[in-house]
Amino acid sequence: MSNKEIKNSKRKLKSDDNDDDDEIWSKLSREQIIRRCKQLEKHVEQLKNTIIKKTDNESNEKKNKKMRPFDFSKHSKRHIFLKFIYLGWEYHGFVVQETTSQTVEDFLFDALIKTRLIEQRATSNYHRCGRTDRGVSAFTQVISITVRSKITTECTEELNYVQMLNGVLPSSIRCIAWASVPDVKSARFDCISRSYRYYFPKANVDLHRMRQASIDLIGTHDFRNFCKLDITNTEPTFIRRIDNVTIEQLNIDNDLNNSNSGYEMCELMVHGSGFLWHQIRCIVAILILIGQGKEDIDLVKTLLDIEKYPCTPNYQIASDLPLVLFDCQFNGVDWICDQISLRITICHLQRYWSSFQIRATMIKSMLNNLENQIYDKKQLPILGQLSLIENESNSLLGYNNNNNRRNYQPILTRPVRESVEVKIEKYQNKKAKSEIINDDNKNETNKTDDLIV
Repeated sequence: MSNKEIKNSKRKLKSDDNDDDDEIWSKLSREQIIRRCKQLEKHVEQLKNTIIKKTDNESNEKKNKKMRPFDFSKHSKRHIFLKFIYLGWEYHGFVVQETTSQTVEDFLFDALIKTRLIEQRATSNYHRCGRTDRGVSAFTQVISITVRSKITTECTEELNYVQMLNGVLPSSIRCIAWASVPDVKSARFDCISRSYRYYFPKANVDLHRMRQASIDLIGTHDFRNFCKLDITNTEPTFIRRIDNVTIEQLNIDNDLNNSNSGYEMCELMVHGSGFLWHQIRCIVAILILIGQGKEDIDLVKTLLDIEKYPCTPNYQIASDLPLVLFDCQFNGVDWICDQISLRITICHLQRYWSSFQIRATMIKSMLNNLENQIYDKKQLPILGQLSLIENESNSLLGYNNNNNRRNYQPILTRPVRESVEVKIEKYQNKKAKSEIINDDNKNETNKTDDLIV
């Protein structure tokens, strides 16, 4: 076959494909087209992020090439814990991802390599205590890693790991302590407990109802109805232990002229051995609905009854308000804090606090001025403060009435999601199908290569 014939056949095949695509699109409903467009937009965004990360990686490679050679074999090593804090709203989560370089781990390993504490991640014996998703901050995040050491028979003074890392990390990621630990000790597997804190405005929430409902969370339960199901494991388990749940009001508004108490901030703390994907956000969503009086107090106990409710009802998680990995506990770890670095970190956080507090004070003054113009104080809006949690358009209508409750559909009467068993079966079928397609593609490639040869 000549080159001209090959080109013509390719052009014809491409035209045929377009005709097939037109026929497929013409048969889709409006809803299906919208869904397909959203999927394509998401795919395009992923490709953009991939390109950005590839560009960033190439840039980092160029920077690394400029770094002076360093012989790690001339230095001793030691296994340590490092403790960090970070403000998560600037990052796409803690764990490194394929589609973005804007994660805490990306910046962390850039710092570790730049300071020559490690040669590369693969040989650093690295573990993290826990993963945090996009927007989640940490008061205490711990990693275990093997790093370069200065200790020799002649030198007893160790490198100042905290100061070295903070010198190259962004101001929103700070190392605050380190500890020497045995080589076998892991930040992930040796953590005995973790606690998360969630902050929200009081709005129209009854904290007493929330506290009553939270009692049923304590203990060891199957929390499949309180998480986003991760079925990538062949035998997933949703059994977790919660040791304590507290809900406290952080401050009282002392403005006597302001009858709207919805601006008072509250803190929900959950302490346990470990948590599932989005488990805390699901717990918060359910408890706030109970606190608003939209759900019964025994809803938590009901959803924990897996035999009666094996499938999760549709409800929206509390995804937009600040969640914090507050603490990670370990046995037998003696932390070393650098006082100079600690003072510098406090200064960094004070700057952040000042910036946000000034904005919050300005907005609060505007609200006070506008609320004073409302004649009937009983009609003051209190639902707008929870719109970040509810994401409901009717929460912004500005009326304090029972219309929302009348239109509200109780969770137990809503459609349910697919069961764990169905999801696992679908995932395994999809995985098997993907492997078959990959094998077919390899075979086709081999056939083409044979023809060319």
